[in-house]
Amino acid sequence: MKNPAGVLVISILLAILLGWVIGSFFTETSISKAIANIPASPIVVEAKYNKDEHSIVYSIFNPGGMPETIVQEAFVFKPGKETKEKAYVVSNIPVHITLPPGETTEVIMKLKTGTEKLHLGDVVLATFTYVHPLSPDLYTVVHPFEMGSKQPQKASKQAQKTPSSQAQEQQENHEGGKK
Repeated sequence: MKNPAGVLVISILLAILLGWVIGSFFTETSISKAIANIPASPIVVEAKYNKDEHSIVYSIFNPGGMPETIVQEAFVFKPGKETKEKAYVVSNIPVHITLPPGETTEVIMKLKTGTEKLHLGDVVLATFTYVHPLSPDLYTVVHPFEMGSKQPQKASKQAQKTPSSQAQEQQENHEGGKK
C-alpha cells in the first residue's frame, strides 16, 4: 500500500461499477415484471370456414403477459351476391374461453343454425368481448371474415370499455362541442 490515493480511486471505481451492475439487474427485473403484467389486446391471426360444422375457426394470439378470457361472442352476417340468405345478427353468445399468455388459441364460432352454408363474397363480422384480471372493464376485438377472400382481412382491434364508460365519454365529447 504505497499509494493510498490509488487504492481509494480503484475502490471508488469498483464500488461504482458494482452499484451500476446491481442497479441494472433490479431495474431490468422490475421492468420485465411490469411489462409482463400489462394486458395486450388479442390478435386474430387466422380465420377459416369449416363447411362441415358450419362454423368459422379463429386462431387468436394473446401477445400479453397475462391470461385473458373471452366472455362473449357476437357476429353480423352480410350476404354476398351468390347467396340467397338474408342478413342477420347474432349477439350475446356467452362463452368462457381462456387465452393463455404468449399462445395461439383456436376459437370456434358456430354460425346460425338452419342457415345455408357460406358462399363466395359472404361477410361475417365477428366481435369477441374479453376481460383481463386487472380490471372489471369489458374490451372488444372485431374481425371481418370474407368468404373466398384471397387477401387476409386486417383485424380491426378496438379496446373499448363497458357501455357505461362509453356513454360517459360521449357525454363529455358532446359537452365539449357545446363550449
